Formats: sequence, structure tokens, C-alpha cells
Amino acid sequence: MSRVRAFLIVLTVLAGAGFAAPGAGAAEICNETSYVADVAAGWPVEGGVAIEGWTRVRPGECEEIADAVNLDREGQPIFFYAKSTLAYLGGVREWRGTVPLCVDERDFEVVANTRCAALGLAARDFFIREGEERARTVLVEPSDYGRRAVTAGIQRLLQSSGYPITVVDGYEGASTRRAISRFLGDAELSSRPGDGALIDALEARALERNAASGLILCNEADGDISAAIGHRVGEIWQSRGWWRIHAGECARLLGSRLESDNVFYYAERIASSGRRAMTGGTDQFCLAPARFVAEDRTDCAERGYTVAAFRRVGTPENGGVRVSVSESDFRAPPSQP
Repeated sequence: MSRVRAFLIVLTVLAGAGFAAPGAGAAEICNETSYVADVAAGWPVEGGVAIEGWTRVRPGECEEIADAVNLDREGQPIFFYAKSTLAYLGGVREWRGTVPLCVDERDFEVVANTRCAALGLAARDFFIREGEERARTVLVEPSDYGRRAVTAGIQRLLQSSGYPITVVDGYEGASTRRAISRFLGDAELSSRPGDGALIDALEARALERNAASGLILCNEADGDISAAIGHRVGEIWQSRGWWRIHAGECARLLGSRLESDNVFYYAERIASSGRRAMTGGTDQFCLAPARFVAEDRTDCAERGYTVAAFRRVGTPENGGVRVSVSESDFRAPPSQP
């Protein structure tokens, strides 16, 4: 069993984990997470790497992928990269590795090397599968939903659509059934459709609802950034991070509707020479180097945190704020000798 960690989500190869066997000569990607995933795949060919995307995989389903790869040929690896769709609160989740390959935002097919920018493409870090691992790859979360992934996916989309789901656990209890009934009434559906159609309808509702709400941070810098937010949760100040945002992309850091500008953000520019802090912040919050949630804004050092100056967002419109950062928002890189 092999495992690749991406944020708080992991990927592992699980043979026979409740899915049917793939068709002859085809690799299979299976989704045991609570997120609808878009998957890209690549494999070596003459002149570079053939890369194609995106294959949409609902929770609890499998799709055949990379059918041009000869699984009987041991020396031909397959590279994978997956991300959640934009329907969810809290930003895009990724399943990634360490092999940089090219992708486009829309559906694409390309033969490329690592010179992605020259082709007008973005670079993403793919994970690699070799030998027998290529036949089946399963996306999972730490919660390990397994056969409960379909229900967990419905719960996650109900939550992102504004229905009162407090726990995504993959069990269809009374509160989940009530939320589904409310959604069916709101969507003017006379009966409950099949799980796939229900997931599609909920995803469309979540995309529409979340298009402008919350805090959206856009990265206009020349490379990736890591972002954090500070805001009130009830009567307590809270800071949390990190969200990795690729160059030219945006992420929703806070999904709830904003009623005031009492929300703050911070980012660091990721570079080979080290992380460069954002400048211009006025309000201090606690930080940690790894993914974190810190309560209160005082005594950060005494509690094992560092301190950074966050920027306040502007006045919300229609419950949301969109802010952008560019190279000039970060400290200058160290001078070269």
C-alpha cells in the first residue's frame, strides 16, 4: 500500500475497495472522497509526456482513464493529478505528488515537457503510479468513507448549498434526509432522483450559491502563494491556514456570507529561495508553519505560534469580497551575489 498526502487529504491504492474491476487494458480512477473530483492523467510518449484532462469522477464512482497506456508494458508509468470542483467552501482540495506536468483550466489534450508557461499552460505536481499500481487508483480522505462515499458526497454538497448538515460522515440519518427533502422542494423536484443525478443537481446549486459569497483570494503573482485568514468565530478571534493558491487562480478562503469588513487575510509567496511574507498588514494574528487553527490573537509566541500582520478586506458586496495579490505585495527576494 502506498500513500501520497495533499493538504489534509491523502491518496492511496486500495485493491478491490468496493469497486468493480476495470475494463481490459484500461486504468481506473475511483473516488472514495466526499468531493466531486476532476482528474488529469499523463504518460510518457516520444517527444515528452501525453497529458489529458479533465475526467470528472463523482463520490463513490470510478472512471476509466489513460486508455492509451498499455498496462501489459511494465516500464510505462501513469501520472495523476486530481482536484475538487469549485462547488465547495474553503477552497479547492488537491491530490498531488512531486512530478511537475502541464494542465489547462478547460478540457485539454497536449504533449508537453515541463515548459508549461511557454505553451500558455499551468504546472501541477502529479503523483506517479507504476507496475500493478496503475490498474486501479483510489482517492480517499482521512475519514476513509469507503462505501459511504456517495452519501458523504451528498452531505458535503448539501452543506455547501446552505443546508443544515453539521457532520459529513457518510451515514444517511434523519437530518440528512430532511436536508435532501428541503433541497428537492427548493429545486421543485417532485421525487428524489438517483444518487448521480442528485449529486449533479446539488453541485449546480452549490456553484450558483457560492459564486460570490465569502472571501475569495486571487493570486496574480508569478508563482504559488500560501494564504491564511483571520476572523471572528462567535466571540472568539480565530486564524487558520494554509491554502495553496497557484499563480493565476483564485480560492474561496471563507465560505459564509460576510456582513462586515471584520475579516483579515495574509499570504506568503512560495519560491525556491524560501517564503516571502506579504507586506502592508495592520492587524496581528497567530501563525504556524504547517496547517493550523489558532484561537485568540494575543500571546502568540507564548503559545508556540509566530505573529504576522494581516490585511483587512474591503466592504462586502452581496455577502462577499474578492481580493487579489501580486508580486508587489510581497517582500522583495534576497539580492543575488
